[in-house]
Amino acid sequence: MYQFRPELFNPPQRQAVLHDEGPMLVLAGAGSGKTRIIAHRVAYLVDIRNVAPDHIVAVSFTNKAARELKGRVAELIGQEKARQCHLSTFHALGADILRAHITKLGWKLPYAIIDTDEQLGIVRSVLKELHLQGSSYDPQDILGFISRVKTAHVMPLDMPGMRWKPQGRTLAKIFDHYQIIRKSMNAIDFDDMIALPVDIFEKYDDVRAQYADAWKYLLVDEYQDTNELQFKLLQLLCRQRANLMVVGDDDQSIYAFRGANSQHILDFPKLFQNVRVIALEQNYRSTQPILTAANAVIAKNAVRHQKNLWSEHQVGEKIRVFACSNPEEEARFVVDQISLQRAAKNLSYRDFAILYRTNPQSRAIEEQLVKQMLPYRIVGGSKFYDQSEVRDLVFYLRSIYSFHDELALRRIINTPRRGVAAAALERIDARAKNENLSFLDAVRAEIDHGQLQAAARLKLTEWVEVLESFHRRVMSKNEPLSVTLTALIERIHYIAYLQSSCNSDQNAQHRRDNVDELVEALAAYERQNGRDLSGFLQQLMLDPPKKEDDENPDEITLLTLHAAKGLEFTSVYIVGCEENLLPHANSLREPELSEERRLFYVGITRAKQFLTITHTNTRKKMYETLRIMPSRFLSDIPKDVVEFAQAEDSISTQAMKEEQHKTMKSRFAQLQSFFDKKA
Repeated sequence: MYQFRPELFNPPQRQAVLHDEGPMLVLAGAGSGKTRIIAHRVAYLVDIRNVAPDHIVAVSFTNKAARELKGRVAELIGQEKARQCHLSTFHALGADILRAHITKLGWKLPYAIIDTDEQLGIVRSVLKELHLQGSSYDPQDILGFISRVKTAHVMPLDMPGMRWKPQGRTLAKIFDHYQIIRKSMNAIDFDDMIALPVDIFEKYDDVRAQYADAWKYLLVDEYQDTNELQFKLLQLLCRQRANLMVVGDDDQSIYAFRGANSQHILDFPKLFQNVRVIALEQNYRSTQPILTAANAVIAKNAVRHQKNLWSEHQVGEKIRVFACSNPEEEARFVVDQISLQRAAKNLSYRDFAILYRTNPQSRAIEEQLVKQMLPYRIVGGSKFYDQSEVRDLVFYLRSIYSFHDELALRRIINTPRRGVAAAALERIDARAKNENLSFLDAVRAEIDHGQLQAAARLKLTEWVEVLESFHRRVMSKNEPLSVTLTALIERIHYIAYLQSSCNSDQNAQHRRDNVDELVEALAAYERQNGRDLSGFLQQLMLDPPKKEDDENPDEITLLTLHAAKGLEFTSVYIVGCEENLLPHANSLREPELSEERRLFYVGITRAKQFLTITHTNTRKKMYETLRIMPSRFLSDIPKDVVEFAQAEDSISTQAMKEEQHKTMKSRFAQLQSFFDKKA
């Protein structure tokens, strides 16, 4: 049974956890312990207020945050009660709603969830169908437009300026064709996971009322990142009662490019009656000099909820700001400083992060890290699900689970290679269109009545038999799904196919390991959730498995300022703090400039003990060397918490070298003493 201990919380935290009912806005400054507050709020409602666990919904924006919240709640009230609570991301919550009600909108069950690559494939098909291939319409740009339309939850021509743009009607036509093809394939994309539940709630008030009545307490983490769709979903759920607790920080709203609208948190007190506002200002992460700098920088933004972060760690090193001649010198200086600081402060490589505004800035830094043979990782590398061998087998699972999943069937019809020529696929497509058949039925018809070559007919017959036999195995529920997948891998000779398609034994082994990881992921899911292939496929799309040994390697972390949100490091280096880079050249007017300042604020507040900021005096653009001005944001930092210097003559660098020398001398003395005792 959960016991609330008030002495473990500061006064504003206690107020947030013990809030009775009604709307509440918790302004959670950086490092103020917001996840802990949400977890204890859930535990308080369940074990002290006796609220049924399944009446509570708490949503986060990232899988990592949702996992952390689930773990903390489980520690407080136990696994069983935590499992009954709806603790997930917005997308997972939407997917659960769709599994129960998507048929109301004309979809079949089970539906497929498609990723960006599959969306691009549909867009390319649309461009081909509309004779726009090779035109100025870029598939990636079109996909971005489709996402913006769905996120805004409007018709394409209702987007700002679209009715007067020369290409407006063409883009609207592309959007409509994309939607038609996607639905004909019984597939939904990631935006649909929120858009379609909103459609269901708006068209079927009885369904909305059912969920609004069942979900009596709503908690939202990182509320400043909500887009129009997510905001509308929350509004629909809160129509009957306003037990909505939102936690966030408008000063960390940095995702406008994804559709996030900071006005949702700024206007929250106006949207509901009798809103209670609580500010969490005590920071448990950083030293006071770092927070003093962060407060001064963000105070320059005119539109914000007032907060002033403070820490009990009043003493701390000054922020160091260094001017470097050019990006190459900046990279050398930063890498040298990390080596010095690591030795002087007895830190690990994992304690360091290098933050930058744009991805290309990492090149010079990577070159120096490689040159000095220091371990590093770049956040945002390829994901488990992106590996081709994983995708192949996931598409097989999707195909044997649902013969409606045309995208999956198309992906695997020639994997492993079956010698089905492009001309044969075109005949199958033509038959499907002319005879109004599903893709798989068109394949069957082509086998029975078409003009396929004998070898292709034999291979396709075998392929259909594999699909049908393994579909029966999945539906019979006579064996664990991981056993079925292992048998499928053997039946299609997939390991031999991998071996033959790899250029080295090492590459082949890596890909076999990924196959084993997928089988283990399926087995682990079964142990936790039971035999539910649909649920596993959904989780794999929304939250791919990660290898435990990759979670916290002893490596320097390189990442963009956008990717750094939610993370913390003992020592942070922010590089390229210059005009036209931070703030970016495309964001020098409001409201973009305020978001750039928030981005810098996020970077500052990632640092726990040490913060170093660098900028260059020159940068090359094409064949021209340009003079660069330091970022305007640097002048906002109070002089008493910062040390400005040229890279080559820093006082703190000399002090660090002396400290390093003392540390190494002390370690040598300890080793000498150890060996003397042994002798």
